[in-house]
Amino acid sequence: MVAPEDEQRTKLLRAETPAEQYDEFYSGDDDHAYSAYDRPYWDSHYYPLYRAVLAEVLRLGGGKVLEVGCGSGSFAHLLFDRSKLDYFGFDFSAAAVAKARARTGHADRFAVAHAGDDTLHRPYDTIVCLEVLEHIERDLDVVAGWRPGCLCVCSVPNFDDEQHVRYFLHEDEVRERYGSLIDLERVVRVPRSLVRGRGWRDWGRQLRWSRDNPKRFMALLGYKTFENLAGWIVFSGRRRS
Repeated sequence: MVAPEDEQRTKLLRAETPAEQYDEFYSGDDDHAYSAYDRPYWDSHYYPLYRAVLAEVLRLGGGKVLEVGCGSGSFAHLLFDRSKLDYFGFDFSAAAVAKARARTGHADRFAVAHAGDDTLHRPYDTIVCLEVLEHIERDLDVVAGWRPGCLCVCSVPNFDDEQHVRYFLHEDEVRERYGSLIDLERVVRVPRSLVRGRGWRDWGRQLRWSRDNPKRFMALLGYKTFENLAGWIVFSGRRRS
């Protein structure tokens, strides 16, 4: 069962960030935190997440993928490179969508729209929604708007951030929040990559700086990385009728 304080945390921590601010994020320079999304997918610490999600879509037999909140196209880039899936993605940040189009060379596969919009009447049998639901106040309404019977492969983080309205520490919290809307088949942990997107030198510096923090030090060595460093909970199943 989910503890009362954990249940309250997964409901709402702060107001969601407007699209205009994400446009500024995605337009930032290399020193900006969101420049991490501009890295090639294979050089990003999100790489384990992208691989796990694509593998799950293929395992479930998805064919026509609609990505809710595609960002700057990192996952789409991997999907185009490593599958023949029919894909379309949208995001409410015009700056992010422009980067997704340029990154993948598939300008016609992306649009600017909000997660709750009902204007995208596109054929799809699979929803992919990665690192989005934690940013949305009305996340349950968004999921409720997905087509009944479609496959859903989603992820949420286990760590807080100033743009998160909620986050999830345990699989049970995900089941508690989304299980009434999605018939969940799998709920699994994906630890953050220790080196990709940072490099061995940066990893070595982090290791040295963490000598006085045993939990972080061991997490950087691969022990309880999900719990003590960062990771994602990936959940999948069918949207309930």
